Amino acid sequence: MRKTDKRRPNPKKALLTLLLAAASLLSVAQNVGEYYHDVTDKEWNFQIFANTAGFGGGFQHGRTPDLYNKHFWEIQFMLNKHPKSIRSINAFYDNVRPIRYGQLYTLFFLQAGYGYQRTLHLKPYWGGVQVSYNLSVGPALGIGIPNYVEVLNYNTGFSEIVRYDPEKHNLNNILGGARLYHGISQTIFRPGFYAKTGLVFDLAKNDYKLTALEIGLQIQMIFPFIQQMAFNPAKKFYLTGYLSFNFGKKIGRQR
Repeated sequence: MRKTDKRRPNPKKALLTLLLAAASLLSVAQNVGEYYHDVTDKEWNFQIFANTAGFGGGFQHGRTPDLYNKHFWEIQFMLNKHPKSIRSINAFYDNVRPIRYGQLYTLFFLQAGYGYQRTLHLKPYWGGVQVSYNLSVGPALGIGIPNYVEVLNYNTGFSEIVRYDPEKHNLNNILGGARLYHGISQTIFRPGFYAKTGLVFDLAKNDYKLTALEIGLQIQMIFPFIQQMAFNPAKKFYLTGYLSFNFGKKIGRQR
């Protein structure tokens, strides 16, 4: 009597079949997700960000010719603090303002430029996170407001607000700091440029809204240089990391 030939299943073939089936399902799911995406023509958003030297805000407006590309214009304004600028209070006097001893200028940057954003990973139609990278460049303006301090005039016995001079003012005669507006009339402006790049994580569930986190690096250079701190050389460039929260709207039509 002939025995029935029972062949054992080949685990390698079974695994290969399973992988091919999974890849097919992922491909279909991705196509479905892309097919039901809404295509937008324009976007605008506000930005609130903190960087390793300060904080600021901005605005972006761009156009999106397709799902993967975005061209935008942006404008940003930010405070840049020197790493050696430390806020302190004179403990020997009451009702005096904090001071950053040695700081000659409070520095701001106003920058505006053109940017390009490329989508690396689209959201599936059921939701998720869209990942993009961007790069922007443009002119920058350094704005330096000289610091004023409240000092004790030993000749009159009264205090007065004067521009900080490291050759004349020290911890022996400085009572405290002064408000920023005292130096506005002597503001200096320095032209330059900036460049920044980062990753954008769009978390919005609605294709017509933008709610995103952005993390990246930026650099500014201005000429002539501004010496922010006394007894320290002026910085030739400003390199910082930043974290930004972006929120806005997208305008377009359904694909």
